[in-house]
Amino acid sequence: MNLRKLPSVYTEAQMGALVRAPDVYSPTGLRDRAILATLCATGLRASELCFLEVRDLRPEALFVRRGKFGYQRWVPISSRARAAIAEYLTHFKVSRNDQPVFRSVNGRRLTRRHLHKIVTGYSRKLRLRGGVHVLRHSAATRWLDRGLDLENVRAILGHKNIATTAIYLSVATQGLIRNYKRALEPATLRQVAA
Repeated sequence: MNLRKLPSVYTEAQMGALVRAPDVYSPTGLRDRAILATLCATGLRASELCFLEVRDLRPEALFVRRGKFGYQRWVPISSRARAAIAEYLTHFKVSRNDQPVFRSVNGRRLTRRHLHKIVTGYSRKLRLRGGVHVLRHSAATRWLDRGLDLENVRAILGHKNIATTAIYLSVATQGLIRNYKRALEPATLRQVAA
């Protein structure tokens, strides 16, 4: 039997704590909150977040130009994450649409290594284990818990094969149980009453 290791995930409360962890009274804190909010809301890969440009932002979605295997896609974004990005960008001069959204203090595009340091730094402060990819797993699991179907989760994550996405079904039990009860309990109650 070929069993895959289940991905580690943060709870919704832990994800919220991560987004609230940065000091928003500093420019890097504003950036870090926008990064964490974006990762939690979109499930982007590290490289996809690093290559995000100002022209890729829309009020309700982000355009991923440089996805894995060169795939491009639109990814929905929450209003909270979009507001965090907008607040962060108001403190930095953006003269061109092809500028990176997330930059280091010297103005250069964030590297994956720097991004991982940022995320794991906040995770450690909260005594959590994991980095960018755990946020990706957590976002996918939360979407399934809330009733988003597997095909939509696959499209958002940019997975080529739905079997890759299906691993999250093993983790997303809370939403599955809730949906099961919602689907079956009313019918059961009607049968008993008849």
